[in-house]
Amino acid sequence: MVIASVRFLTNNLVADLTCRSADLQSNLQSIGVLTPPALIKLDNARTLQIQLTPDDNMGERICGIVNPKSDTLGNVQKLCRYAYCMNEQHKESFVRKLKNGDIKSVSQGIKEAEKMRNDKSR
Repeated sequence: MVIASVRFLTNNLVADLTCRSADLQSNLQSIGVLTPPALIKLDNARTLQIQLTPDDNMGERICGIVNPKSDTLGNVQKLCRYAYCMNEQHKESFVRKLKNGDIKSVSQGIKEAEKMRNDKSR
């Protein structure tokens, strides 16, 4: 889906963002980053360098709606995790909504994914 390459001082981390939030936090701590992912802006280039790389169609679509100035590493991870845990019907619907421009931001994507997650009838 999406791979995050994080550089902090001389330490590097490559993380698959479909991981659990606690795992991402632990991995960041292992390279000396104590800030929670939900508070790490993607454009925080002074202390952290973060590069997001998609590794499939869904990842490309998710990276297409990321706004580095306002989105956080934690929110992108949350969206990736939700998308990763979707059943096939929901994944197809989610990709279609991304493709059609119905989802224009990470926060919209999270809300839509949560709605799908709570929809047991599909």
